[in-house]
Amino acid sequence: MDKNLIEEIRRSNDIVDVVQEYVPLKKVGTNWRGICPFHNDTHPSLYVSQPKQIFKCFACGKAGNVFTFVQEYEKMSFYEAVKKLAQRAGIVIPEKEKISPALTKRTQLLRIYTETRDFFTNQLMKQKEVLSYLKNRDISPETAKTLELGYAPEGEKVLLNYLLDKGYSVDLLRDSGLFGNYSGNLVDFFRNRLMFPIHNSIGEVVAFGGRILQENENIGKYVNTPGTELYTKGKELYGFFKTKYEISKQGYALICEGYFDFLRLYENGFQNAVASLGTSLTEDQIYLLARYTNKVYMLYDGDAAGIKSAQRAALLCLSKGLDASIIELPEKDDPDSFLLEKGPEALQERITAAKDVIHFIAEAKSKTPVMERIEQLLDAVRSIKDPIKRELIVKDISEAFNVSTRSLFSKLHKTSAPEKEGLYSTPALEEYPEERQLLILALKDPDNFNLLAQDLSPDYFNNKRYKELFKYLVNNASANMISEPAQLLDLIENQEIKGLLGDFLFEDMQDLDFMSVLEQVKLRKIQKDLRDIDRRIIAEPENKKLLKEKSKLANLYRQMTSKVVHKDLT
Repeated sequence: MDKNLIEEIRRSNDIVDVVQEYVPLKKVGTNWRGICPFHNDTHPSLYVSQPKQIFKCFACGKAGNVFTFVQEYEKMSFYEAVKKLAQRAGIVIPEKEKISPALTKRTQLLRIYTETRDFFTNQLMKQKEVLSYLKNRDISPETAKTLELGYAPEGEKVLLNYLLDKGYSVDLLRDSGLFGNYSGNLVDFFRNRLMFPIHNSIGEVVAFGGRILQENENIGKYVNTPGTELYTKGKELYGFFKTKYEISKQGYALICEGYFDFLRLYENGFQNAVASLGTSLTEDQIYLLARYTNKVYMLYDGDAAGIKSAQRAALLCLSKGLDASIIELPEKDDPDSFLLEKGPEALQERITAAKDVIHFIAEAKSKTPVMERIEQLLDAVRSIKDPIKRELIVKDISEAFNVSTRSLFSKLHKTSAPEKEGLYSTPALEEYPEERQLLILALKDPDNFNLLAQDLSPDYFNNKRYKELFKYLVNNASANMISEPAQLLDLIENQEIKGLLGDFLFEDMQDLDFMSVLEQVKLRKIQKDLRDIDRRIIAEPENKKLLKEKSKLANLYRQMTSKVVHKDLT
């Protein structure tokens, strides 16, 4: 594809606008900051620079431009990301520039799921029995349409034949998770079920849940798509794509368990809800929510099993640094039945009266000994990385149980495992800070970059990572690119070096003089060369060539140091 066209597409997609379609950002000085979607982040570590059109996570190290972000987030090839952003900007790619028709398997699977969603929704409109079922459960046609509910027909190969007619291969359909294997033949996995499309956080259909329409003890009431290239159980939240911005706006999320609980909440105006797809809440789901809020309310069934599940989920949220509360319903109710009988105002009262998990556990009418309850909470606290957050929670536990913070901290530290250096831990201070300074200053000014490229070779760098970055830049970049950081990041495929470049592009060293730092690096190189020659002269004291080389270097060193001293005096 023509480089000028790629550049036009990049310039037409402001990186802040694009990233905010995936992750909420807040302005911090000249940059924007948010939760990083590329690792399990609960404290904002992703920075986006609008002037430079680049992003960098200072925890996991991911860095790049708008193409890189879309590629990484959507697991696309570079050309698919270019095509997506071209469509977003309304730029038509000329026919001769069309991207290869050999789409990635993931893209083809996404198309299959979109086609299947459309097929199921069309089938629903034709089925009076299913429409009657929804009406009897007080689900309005508007909600069914908004949430894209559908119907899987009863036949064994209805969907299979539909997709084969669309031109999809048997091998691809076999891997889609939409079909079972019966005596060596593919058959529809979902049959005679009400269908719930499951979206990922950017709105792509990646799985389905299906519910039987008539109670039958011989088959499961609910079934979900098995694990596929698109879908991993426990990673998505039902409804999240529809409600994530309302969650951010309202400042909290309501977490329920089932599809119908979510439908009822959504229909009654609680459009900041999500459902955990009928499974226990997972860490991945919590990290997904943490991009949009740090406060969650567990809204589970009112019976003992529901309360136990809500407490377990709330403790897991607490361990990840979120504020978690538990909403209590009458023992006979689930969110669906409660809203049907009592209405949204009654639920809002319950939300207002909800207790945070610490006070909920402290005040629960339970036979569990107090020390066990405290230990449950301390177990969650041990996983919290933020020391300030940890201290605040310990104070809350102290207040709830009327126990001194001193004794709680003592117990906390005695049983805490020593922290291991994790994948995202901050590395020790790098050696050779002047090499870092030199590269950062060279990246600020095309003239500096030209001087760097002309005056130095890789031998001037002792830090291996800095040396590698220097080689990448000198061999591939031009001075013109220094004014276009987003272009620079495209030069580097090595993720570690790309992350390092991202670090440097975000740094500001206006108080340092490039020429002074350059002289320091040159002087240190001469000193190193002189030490090396001295060692060789000890072995070869009569070698005139070595003696001559030493004299030359010593003179150069004296000239440079006198120049530095003169500059300091003036």
